[in-house]
Amino acid sequence: MSKTMLDKVDEVLETEVCAADQKMINLFGRLNNRKHELIREKKAKQEDLEKASDSRDDMFLADDDSKFKYSMGEAFLEVNKEEADTMIENYINKLEEDIKKIDSDVNDINEKHKELKVILYAKFKNSINLEE
Repeated sequence: MSKTMLDKVDEVLETEVCAADQKMINLFGRLNNRKHELIREKKAKQEDLEKASDSRDDMFLADDDSKFKYSMGEAFLEVNKEEADTMIENYINKLEEDIKKIDSDVNDINEKHKELKVILYAKFKNSINLEE
């Protein structure tokens, strides 16, 4: 092996992981897992939001005296157009709020990731990989 390779191996072996470091590494991993859960949840909510918006658009074209079947769990309620409009608008608003909350949570996790990366890379340099 070349001299530089030996130096890199020695550098990796000399860095000891204390309990505090291990806690930070574990926190980074948990936050990373949570971030990916939130991203999947956001994608599902965005799909629901798109379907709800399409439903609202379809209802706009319907007659005012039309009845709609609104799904609640495993049951369907038959409601008039005005009630259906109100229900779908409330559902869309809730989905939009949920998506904003998820975005906020992901941003918080990204900020914490940045802090942990600075600390951990400063100590472990190239011997740790915190990239996705």
